[in-house]
Amino acid sequence: MRLTNIDTLSALLDRLVTERIKWYFFRKNNENDKVLHQNRVIEEIRGRISDVYCEVLDKKEYIHLSEKRTFAESSIIESLEELIINDINIGEADRARLEEVHKADSNIERMVVNEKRLRKANEGRSRNKNDIDEKLAKDVK
Repeated sequence: MRLTNIDTLSALLDRLVTERIKWYFFRKNNENDKVLHQNRVIEEIRGRISDVYCEVLDKKEYIHLSEKRTFAESSIIESLEELIINDINIGEADRARLEEVHKADSNIERMVVNEKRLRKANEGRSRNKNDIDEKLAKDVK
């Protein structure tokens, strides 16, 4: 059995998105040693995603334990696209919050707004990941 946030397809896709975003910023900042490291991480994650697909195709089932949440039905691709947007929003909200903290004249209201953005994106991210795993489980039956 695959466990949510650990080794489910959605957890691996989410990690791939996150690591690819990190790769983008390392490349943008010309941090070549970190880019090379990210390349290796990304390749390893891709391999594990392939392993999940091979396992599912071989066994003709996808057994996983997901988080308990309420979510709307959507396709895997739509959920993946939403997951990407939520991962980006998490990073943006976190950066904005940290930037505000480091200002000499920090604005608590801006920090609260960004904390709320971060929380909303995290909740959406969890829903997206559950949806991806549920759809895959249904598709192989």
